[in-house]
Amino acid sequence: MKEATTIDIAISMDMSGSIGHEDATVFLSEIKGIMDQYEDFSINLWCFDTEIYNHKTITHDNVEDLVDYEPQGGGGTMFEANWEFMREQNIQPKKFIMFTDGYPCGSWGEEDYCDTIFIVKGNTQAESPFGQTVIYEKEVA
Repeated sequence: MKEATTIDIAISMDMSGSIGHEDATVFLSEIKGIMDQYEDFSINLWCFDTEIYNHKTITHDNVEDLVDYEPQGGGGTMFEANWEFMREQNIQPKKFIMFTDGYPCGSWGEEDYCDTIFIVKGNTQAESPFGQTVIYEKEVA
């Protein structure tokens, strides 16, 4: 993302059974990196497997909530749950970022709902049928 003064985005973290604690730590670190690039931000953040967990809206005023954020999940992987949740909560982000290992059970989601970026860790063969796929290759030290 380019440096700007403010962003309004949604971010989900795949916390299905194939994602471990180290992966969650990497995802949260990257989210912190996104926030550090902006003077002001509004980030709708949640975890998912087949359901949505721990939805928080993080802004400049409550940035410390990211430090205490508890990833939740551990079941299967249903990408569609993210779009169902956004519709139910009337969340219409300018950009939706999903951190995942790129193994959905079913579809990748809704192409026309919003601009989407899939950040895929550990699966160099993943290619989303829409949006942008970014392969994340940085390893945990």
